[in-house]
Amino acid sequence: MGLLQEQVDGVDWKYAWLKACEGFCKEHRNTPRVAPHVCTFLRSISIAECFEPIETPTEASKTMFHVKKVFNSVWVEFLKMEKPVELYHEILSSLNTDIIPYMGNPKLLIDFLVDSYDIGGVTSLLALNSLFILITKFNLDYPSFYAKLYRMLSPDLYHCSYTARFIKMLETFLKSPLLPAYLVASFIKKLSRDLLQAPSHVTLMIMKLITNLIKLHPSTKRLLHRGKNHAPADSDPFDPNEKDPAKTHAIDSSLWEIEILLQHFCPDVTQTAGTLRKPTDNVLIGLNLHKDYASLYKEYVKMWSKDPPLEFNQPKTFDASPYSHVFSF
Repeated sequence: MGLLQEQVDGVDWKYAWLKACEGFCKEHRNTPRVAPHVCTFLRSISIAECFEPIETPTEASKTMFHVKKVFNSVWVEFLKMEKPVELYHEILSSLNTDIIPYMGNPKLLIDFLVDSYDIGGVTSLLALNSLFILITKFNLDYPSFYAKLYRMLSPDLYHCSYTARFIKMLETFLKSPLLPAYLVASFIKKLSRDLLQAPSHVTLMIMKLITNLIKLHPSTKRLLHRGKNHAPADSDPFDPNEKDPAKTHAIDSSLWEIEILLQHFCPDVTQTAGTLRKPTDNVLIGLNLHKDYASLYKEYVKMWSKDPPLEFNQPKTFDASPYSHVFSF
């Protein structure tokens, strides 16, 4: 690979190798064992120089145009190949930073990303960011994006290694002031219901996310202002089993789950729940995505590992007269 890297430094060589790799991907589309090697080769070819401004057109600049064009087609062909699951997830997680910025037409990735988003589970989660970039920056029309995003919310999602990343993306996706109140209310209510089954460190993240969403969308404050007398078990109009966020009736519900979290065993959770009930300003708060059970444990150990109070003056004698009957045999 080192010798090959030396040969692909020139623009002409890059075009030739990429063109050959495109044909190789087509020929071995159903051979998953070669996909990791192809991916390593493609990642070793940098085309950043092809995007530098050109003052006067030359033969090299024309070749750069063809390099960018074949770069698009070779990645599209590579993504059609059968791949191991680990490689599939690795590509999805880096698509928005390593591939999309260098593609002349990122819309060529639509089929791959939509198919990945429809798979579900971790694969859908990893496809979210790149798909959202195509929607916001390249005018991709994908009306069911938020409906599928809503269906991804489940307690199981908060026990995987990508939980913090998903919560951060969720905040980004729901920031837009153009989103209807009923849609944001459905996400807030579903997240609140999931809080009752989430780990403590994830509960903190989600409550801070809910606080930020309410500040960004003031029309959802009605969920907080309905008071403590809203009966959760009998009259909550929210339908947790509904898959369509437009039909959950969350906007008519209340966040009674926050009242339950005021009795949580974790002090940080109860404190954050109290802050959520009465947001005082419109300043967004950090989600503290780095927290986990281990960091919470270390914080509480430092907090509670103080020496207990003892008698300052050590007694020299022990007067046992009031308790003499205890020591009599």
